Amino acid sequence: MQSRASSTGGADHGTARGPQLAEALRDTLDLRFRPVALAFVTERPEDLEVVEGEVPSACTFWRRAENGVFFAPAEAHMNCPIGAMTMGFAMTDEQQGNLMQLVGEMGAIGYVDPAEAANIPSVPGEKSGIVYGPLEEFPLEPDVVLAWVTGSGAMMLDEATGTSRWTPEQAGVMTFGRPSCAAIAVALRTSGPAFSVGCAGMRIFTGIDPNLNLAVLPRAVLADLEERLAATARANEQMSELYNAQKRQFATVE
Repeated sequence: MQSRASSTGGADHGTARGPQLAEALRDTLDLRFRPVALAFVTERPEDLEVVEGEVPSACTFWRRAENGVFFAPAEAHMNCPIGAMTMGFAMTDEQQGNLMQLVGEMGAIGYVDPAEAANIPSVPGEKSGIVYGPLEEFPLEPDVVLAWVTGSGAMMLDEATGTSRWTPEQAGVMTFGRPSCAAIAVALRTSGPAFSVGCAGMRIFTGIDPNLNLAVLPRAVLADLEERLAATARANEQMSELYNAQKRQFATVE
């Protein structure tokens, strides 16, 4: 991930295949909601609106991004100290104190082990905020793309990106729980897809269906993902035909 400034914004700065990739993700994974993109920037793009009002969490912006492109400065993320930390924003002493208080409360009720706090990843690099928006109309090259997937959709992504392969060097699928936003930092750090089964805060603040999980796709896997999704879909269709034929042989047993 490279944080960068943009002085003009505009569609000519985006990924030309954004609309095609968005369509491929929606169709192949049977998405119920639009995939959204995030770009970490050092300056606000001049022609983008700045988000108005306060939100309870950083992940709230993920759902807002389904409706249009906007810029959210660092300070707009500070009502959720955990989210601000995982996004890698600089924090004042007061904000650091709020973070430590929240971590202490989580530990007191047994939600996390206080020792975990030091291991929660954050997005590196200087940044003044994040540009959010639907993938198909995103004006910048995305750092990550977020999609709400079912279990079968997650499996299709695993197959398309190669994370489900049984190879000696395969470390396994990167699946996490709380905090869900940390999956973004992991995906950028590993340059591979990451998944979150959803923390309590994310479920409440996004209002997402409990049967859906978060898929995080970093820029490193986006280049030819459309073609790999198509190939994966064809392979799964052929395997489904084989499995259905096998199942029909045992129809009398049911």
